[in-house]
Amino acid sequence: MTPLHPIYQAARDDQAYVVGLRRALHRAPELSYRERDTAALIQHELDRLGIPWVAVGEFGVVATVTGRHEDAVIVLRADMDALPIQEGNRHLPYCSGVDGVMHACGHDGHVAMLLAAGKQLMQCRDQLDGAVKLCFQQAEEQGGGTAEILAHLAAFPVVGAFAIHLWSEIEIGRISTRAGPCMAACDNFEIVIEGVGCHGANPHRGVDPIVAAASLVGNVSSMMAREIDPAHAAALTFGKLQSGHAGNVIPSQAVLAGSIRTTHLADQLQLHAGLRRVVEHTAATFRASARLDIRRGGAMLVNGAESSALATGCVAELFGPAQVIDFPPLMVSENFGDFLACYPGLMALVGAGNAAVGAAYPHHHPQFNIDEEALPRGVALHVLYATRALAAAGG
Repeated sequence: MTPLHPIYQAARDDQAYVVGLRRALHRAPELSYRERDTAALIQHELDRLGIPWVAVGEFGVVATVTGRHEDAVIVLRADMDALPIQEGNRHLPYCSGVDGVMHACGHDGHVAMLLAAGKQLMQCRDQLDGAVKLCFQQAEEQGGGTAEILAHLAAFPVVGAFAIHLWSEIEIGRISTRAGPCMAACDNFEIVIEGVGCHGANPHRGVDPIVAAASLVGNVSSMMAREIDPAHAAALTFGKLQSGHAGNVIPSQAVLAGSIRTTHLADQLQLHAGLRRVVEHTAATFRASARLDIRRGGAMLVNGAESSALATGCVAELFGPAQVIDFPPLMVSENFGDFLACYPGLMALVGAGNAAVGAAYPHHHPQFNIDEEALPRGVALHVLYATRALAAAGG
């Protein structure tokens, strides 16, 4: 039997530690901007490990493992917030103990892996050609938490950033480190169509915003089909259409809301401009008026080619080249893209799916769970990537 890589073996030896952390976090989830106890747990554990830290923003935490010098810094990041979902895994001994709140996206595992990686990096810090910043980010699910950490990091010689997202739709053992788009940009929009209300028996006396709204949805779908390269991953979807209170009254207003998801900057700009054009002209066709508000969300998460090559080599070294897969871009968004807009780096997707242990549900599902065998894999990848990235920066 081939012996395990020493870094992976050390992570496996510490599996009870990382699993225990993950389960403690899973039992006590906290929503975005409310991660007080989560931050306290992180700070307490960092103190126990002897890793200095500072609070950044309200609940963000940045810790530092210093190696032989501080001339180069690599950033490792984990998000910490949970979701407003009632957990459906009542059979689990570590099921959420907070009504209506659940770690349904793996952030509990992300925090646990980064703490365990910090523990291992402290044990080998005399081999590090620089320093490692362990960044625990609040409010990712609400698109927050990055600005404060990036402002803090601006004072340091950061050479790259790395993050791991546990992914339940990738089978356990497989890891994606592909270059290029990894997750989409997500912009949210709201459209308010103003008409003139009237009795349903006399529609000619009013201006019907519902008809304009219905036509708008169809026109936008046609725009997507004819103006965006079908080879590009992009989506514009409506999730809300509200209007009126009675079946026999034409209302004066209709409100629509949705999201734009893109993996190419040119497509993002095209869809912003195209949506404005279609909204304006569709409303005018029906004698209505409309206003559109587009709120920029998370940036596109685009993995750098050099960072991808480095991470791919790390996965192959740790687990064998057969474990590297080329997973297609995801249309969900993740604001680690804000880090990659400032620094070279990537987000790796670590497989955590395994139907045999009940980890067979997608993210944000009430029965979401992970195969905890993925945790030591993530720990080892954090440690080796940071070590190799600092060595490359020094060379």
